[in-house]
Amino acid sequence: MQLIGAVLFLVHWKQVQPEQFLSELQRNYGGDEGAEVFSTAWNTLMVTFSCCGVLGPDDFGNGSRFQELHPGMPWPRACCARDGLLQAGEVLGWEQCQDRSPGYIHEQGCFSTFGRTLQRYISLPGTCSLAVLGIEIFAMFFAFCLYYNFD
Repeated sequence: MQLIGAVLFLVHWKQVQPEQFLSELQRNYGGDEGAEVFSTAWNTLMVTFSCCGVLGPDDFGNGSRFQELHPGMPWPRACCARDGLLQAGEVLGWEQCQDRSPGYIHEQGCFSTFGRTLQRYISLPGTCSLAVLGIEIFAMFFAFCLYYNFD
């Protein structure tokens, strides 16, 4: 069972597509002041990883819930660069961020930013799982040999 889980994990993790996340973001994201868990989680993700949306700032355009709730804003303030640490830091310049000035907005989408981080570390759990499986198989083989020799 462990072998099947490890192999499936290593094979299928690359099949996650950004479109799945984009549709959820456009349907459920309420903005910076959103108190629901979905918006809070996205705000934390965008500020922590210095990214914006799934593919970039344009994710918050026409047809998104964010655009309905905040018609004058092109994207949330969580997409803007901050002065200081994480959520506690103030936005460097909201006007410059709205103008898409370099250094004031995070143009990179969170899917590629988080995906790079995930790709960097994802092979470690799969490799460890296969290593543990190898040790377990060796231990079972050793136990069978001991049982066979003592009997």
